[in-house]
Amino acid sequence: MRKLLFLLVIMMAVGGVLGLLMRQDSGYVLLAYNGVTVETSLWVLAAAMIVALFVLSWIKRIVFIALRPSNSLAKVTGNLAQKRASRNTIRGMLELVGGNWNKAEKLLTNSAEKVPYPLINYISAAYAASEQDEHERSKALLRAAHKSTPEAEFAIGFAQSQIQIKQEHYEGALASLLRLQKLKPKHKQVVKMLVTVYTKLKDWDALLTLTPTLKKDGIFDEHNMLELERNAFLALLDKIKFRNKLGQNTKELVAEVESLWNKLDTLAQDDEMRLLYAQTLIQFGDDSKAEHFIRSSLNHKWSEKLIYQYGNIQQDNLKKRLAHCEQWLKKEPASANLYLVCGRLSQSLMLWGKARDYYEQALSIDTQNEALAELSRLLKAMGDIKASQDLMMITLNQASNQLKPLPLP
Repeated sequence: MRKLLFLLVIMMAVGGVLGLLMRQDSGYVLLAYNGVTVETSLWVLAAAMIVALFVLSWIKRIVFIALRPSNSLAKVTGNLAQKRASRNTIRGMLELVGGNWNKAEKLLTNSAEKVPYPLINYISAAYAASEQDEHERSKALLRAAHKSTPEAEFAIGFAQSQIQIKQEHYEGALASLLRLQKLKPKHKQVVKMLVTVYTKLKDWDALLTLTPTLKKDGIFDEHNMLELERNAFLALLDKIKFRNKLGQNTKELVAEVESLWNKLDTLAQDDEMRLLYAQTLIQFGDDSKAEHFIRSSLNHKWSEKLIYQYGNIQQDNLKKRLAHCEQWLKKEPASANLYLVCGRLSQSLMLWGKARDYYEQALSIDTQNEALAELSRLLKAMGDIKASQDLMMITLNQASNQLKPLPLP
């Protein structure tokens, strides 16, 4: 503010001095050339010269603009075009979010070359083209994106993988994702998409190699991890069982099943999978490993289905198994299946009275337990025919209650 006032004061002082000089003596100037004369005052000539210099400076500037369009004129017009392209890019992105794929693609493609970062335009336009099932056009736009910004290889590859998965081109998506994984091995979204592709391609062995990463980095929650491991285990187990039918060595198959189970440790939380694993070990003839697994598993987490399976193991160590079961009775006194297994093990050891007591305990908890048939058979063999017949009648009545009502004679 002070500088402005100072300049005004100086200008007023200079103007006043010039005004006094002009009043005292206006001066006289005569110009003559080739018969033409011009008469004027000194001050008019000075004013004319100042105006002429100002005009010449503008002429010089205009000539400079005309001779160097890239530095001036083009910059002015270029800025206008760039602003228009930026507005069209924003409109294109809004159309993309709104699902207007065709309009979005046109706006983004047409404005791509006029914005500072065309990569965003090309990738977004590729998504829009993909949504219209214009696969070749989508590929061409991704190539244009790579040409415009070669250093953005990861971003372009990521977009390409997503588009390929959407188009169900899983082999191509796998190749793209493996390249991305080399660039960024710990990228969570890349690993997630690899899981999707391996699942679609049913490449369960490759999927197993990802499970340590999925658990370590917490990429999947517990529910999704269990679902993933369950699908992998069932698929790979089917292959192993098929090889068993072809006559492959069962010891090798058991070792393979055991290795597979240990890799998929989340399955230990699923009762159905624990039961399936135990049944597979029994099916392949390794009752010793089956007994050890069921016993360890039940000590960790109780399961009515597993304890029932424990009674189906064909092993000679009956006393030890009965001792284990009787220890579990202290923790699980309300388990009908546990009493059933205790009864069967006691009966196998020819402990008839003990077996009868256990069967009766099982029936006191669950009247429809298999202990009913076991007790009836045991009582008949022990000579108590009436008690055995009474139990058989109970069994028949229970069965008849489940029959569809029909007319009777």
